[in-house]
Amino acid sequence: MRLKSWIACLSAAALISLQAAVPAAAKDRAGGGELKIAAKPAADEKKAEAPKGAVKKAKDRCKDGEPSKVGKYEISKGKNLPASISKPLADGKGDAEKGLGWMAHRRLGNCLACHEITKVLDLAKTKSQIEITDLNGKTSKMPLGTHGHIGPSLDGVADRYTEGELRMLVVNAKKIFPDTIMPAFHRNDGFTNVHPDCDGLAILSAAQVEDVVAFLKTLKE
Repeated sequence: MRLKSWIACLSAAALISLQAAVPAAAKDRAGGGELKIAAKPAADEKKAEAPKGAVKKAKDRCKDGEPSKVGKYEISKGKNLPASISKPLADGKGDAEKGLGWMAHRRLGNCLACHEITKVLDLAKTKSQIEITDLNGKTSKMPLGTHGHIGPSLDGVADRYTEGELRMLVVNAKKIFPDTIMPAFHRNDGFTNVHPDCDGLAILSAAQVEDVVAFLKTLKE
């Protein structure tokens, strides 16, 4: 009898422990229901989409009309340099005055930051700034009298290089000088660590390149 009593006690204790181990909220025994388990949220549940009509964040950079398209061109061997673009990138003749404006523009060409030009320094004595309207229609005044010396002087550059070679230097100087730090002004891909606002954009349009070339052609000894 004692043996049977001990077995009965152990069985009852085991049953109580088993019932305690199953959360009451996870069971539904009423009417013979099955065990219910709370469903987990789907792993691929989509995030709430931005409401329609939401205001897009304004760009912090590359807001001076930088183009997404670049012109087509063929590279050939130059007379004085290993690469040249003989044909203009855009229809019409380049505007030399606008070209100087793009070269002075701090957020576009910014050529004066690296290259000294005596002709422009002389001009700055009577005209300290140049007014230029970008491709977005915004007009800015840029200084003409502050020049850097990181790159060579551009004095006499039209005597040293042909028009096609000058065009190649503006479009992508790395085709001639692979180790140069001069940016490719008419290229919209192949860059690294690009700011999101500038991704897929060139610095200068085809017409702007022709304007710069037109000014460079005036720089003779």
